Amino acid sequence: MISLDLGCGQEKQAGTIGVDMVTLAPVDIAANLWKYPLPFADSCAESIYLNDVIEHIPSTIPFMEELHRICCNGARVYVRVVNWNTIYMPMDPTHVRPFHENTFDFFGSRKGRNYYTHARFEVVKVVKGWDYYWKRWTWGNERCLNFLGRHLNNVLIDLNFELKALKPEPARAQAFASKFDTLRCPHCVAGEHRASGTDPGRLERVNDSWLACVETGCGRKYPVYDGLPIMMFAEAEKWRGTPMSNLPVPPPGNVVRAGPEEFPTVLRHDRVV
Repeated sequence: MISLDLGCGQEKQAGTIGVDMVTLAPVDIAANLWKYPLPFADSCAESIYLNDVIEHIPSTIPFMEELHRICCNGARVYVRVVNWNTIYMPMDPTHVRPFHENTFDFFGSRKGRNYYTHARFEVVKVVKGWDYYWKRWTWGNERCLNFLGRHLNNVLIDLNFELKALKPEPARAQAFASKFDTLRCPHCVAGEHRASGTDPGRLERVNDSWLACVETGCGRKYPVYDGLPIMMFAEAEKWRGTPMSNLPVPPPGNVVRAGPEEFPTVLRHDRVV
């Protein structure tokens, strides 16, 4: 089992595999969290971290369904998100979805409204981050803070959820020797193009520079730059028609491993992904 930090940016959680669409220094796998399926095997993750990420995802329900797919039964998902009625929600132009302390109840415990999706999560706990001054002025009284947070802006600043993935039966545990073992072709692993079998979308590692889908009729190939797999749909399509024997080693171009003061691009050669 693995632990993933999705949208890790510069602050990857210790002991996790960092995933981001930009190739910042801590990133282990480059992937677009807006495109589904995500490039991971079914039931491969025992924990997933989403720190200040989910409010940037345009489609919450499909995203949560993908998390549910890659979580093993009982896996924990840790979500830190800005509260809906603070100045920080509209301040950031990349925030596209507001979240309430009861939002994740719609994935299980909210009676009459849990038909939106098959993905089931139990809300284990919610830790609320209160504004420093409001907490001082109320002497930290939770009852008072909860009342104010419902009726006033900028009292409840952020929400920290611990979710538990619920599946109908215990998922088969898999052993993974490296991050490469967890990766699957996103075109074939799930959704309408899901390949047959219990473990679809398997990838073959070629010359330590490519990951090639082994599913019949797929042909998609993902470049690997200095140990960093680029699991982008556009890159896979570009090399789809290239025979395995003709794949360049190493792949053309280079990945810029950007620092915190730089504006990174995922891939630089003849175009940007």
